[in-house]
Amino acid sequence: MAVKLEAEELDALMGAIRDGRVAAEPPPSPRTQVTPWDLTSRDRVIRGQMPTLDSIDERVASLLGASLSGRTRLELRVTSAPASMLKLGDVQILLAPPATTAVFALHGVQGKALAVLEAGLADALLAAALGDRKPKQQPQAAARDLSPVDRVVLQRLLALLADAMNQAWAQVLPLRAEVVRVESDPRLALPGPANELAILAPFEIAGPVAGRLQLVIPWAAVEPAKKLLAGPPSLGDGKNLRFAAALAAELEAVEVELRARLGTTTLTLARLLELQAGDLLVLSSDESSPVPVLVEGREKLTGLPLVSGGSLAVRVAQAVHGVREPRNPTERG
Repeated sequence: MAVKLEAEELDALMGAIRDGRVAAEPPPSPRTQVTPWDLTSRDRVIRGQMPTLDSIDERVASLLGASLSGRTRLELRVTSAPASMLKLGDVQILLAPPATTAVFALHGVQGKALAVLEAGLADALLAAALGDRKPKQQPQAAARDLSPVDRVVLQRLLALLADAMNQAWAQVLPLRAEVVRVESDPRLALPGPANELAILAPFEIAGPVAGRLQLVIPWAAVEPAKKLLAGPPSLGDGKNLRFAAALAAELEAVEVELRARLGTTTLTLARLLELQAGDLLVLSSDESSPVPVLVEGREKLTGLPLVSGGSLAVRVAQAVHGVREPRNPTERG
């Protein structure tokens, strides 16, 4: 609400400002930072997380770990990390030698994907697949040429990744991934223009063979299913057991209020005001009658009161079928 100053008050205020006793309101500072915005850019902004995509990657990791263990006869574990979005031009940093890259054709969505194996991982997997029980991972300073046998064996190993992708993505998109070739110089494997977006899904391999494998899928290939990827994982197919187990564990940890109602009575306000310490209130039930047990204020069970270990307890007699609201809100107490 505005306050109107008298003439004397206004003169006194202006005199104080002139004398420096009251600071005048500083002018707003000019904006010094300007952010350019290119409306013609083809960059797309992806907001929010994609829980279904993370669930798919977890299933890919589980299937790939089991397949690699069976193929190499080593106890290998594969875990996934949350996927991220980046431009294909930035993927070139990952493709610098001595990384090894495999190119996958995605027949179901008409595109290509990449699997980038960090330095030393490809050689360790090759050694394990050829029977070495204790493969040694040597640091590589430069890319080496793969022999024809190396390429064939590595393609068969990476075909396990393609099979895992096909199974994990089946409920969302029919990728039909297939290994096309393995590039010792990964810079020749970029699957599209540098300004296109891609999904980067990292996988960590642990055990006798350890290292990082990163899966790169162009966003354009899976964009038709973006609503499914951004939504919660579907549990109806029974295949997402890991997510279902995690959800069940979270639900089981939820705390609920449990009360047993020993009885009720009705009082007038006058009688209530007359109550004093030591007065007895007679309830509507006797000590042998079953009592209702309320879960979060809803009657769910019936039980029998008793004493156990010096404490008052209720032994559950039977479940109450259906959901019934309390007859009177005051009965919740």
